[in-house]
Amino acid sequence: MIFPIELDEVTKAILQRMITHKREWEDMKKRMKWSFILFLFSLALFGLYIYQTVVIPNHSSTERMVVAAIDDERIFWFTAFVGSLGWFVSFCKKKSDKAEQDFHALRCEFIQKSSELLEKRTWEKRHVLYEWMKETYDITLYHENK
Repeated sequence: MIFPIELDEVTKAILQRMITHKREWEDMKKRMKWSFILFLFSLALFGLYIYQTVVIPNHSSTERMVVAAIDDERIFWFTAFVGSLGWFVSFCKKKSDKAEQDFHALRCEFIQKSSELLEKRTWEKRHVLYEWMKETYDITLYHENK
């Protein structure tokens, strides 16, 4: 990777790790978003299926609705599928939060130690590096706040 200013190997490695963590976090956010959309769509289809196969034909008796729901094997499999999707959304959310924490911890560590990592000659040109990271990777290195 080519940086806009001359950096030592340690600083390059930290910045590359930060970029990798940012990409992982964005990938996990995207995966979580699409799995949540799939979960909501499946839940809506499941509700529609139950309404058409259980509620409408048996609307006169709650007991008949329960019996019809228990007798329909597809409801069991649909419940297992939607439940699995719900679990996957929860799993992706936890992984996304962990990736976000790792990224922000690394970013804050770089910000706190930037005066040590950037040598005297590169310290004066740090704004070029910071702007490049912001424009290229959407990583802010000016302050620690998210």
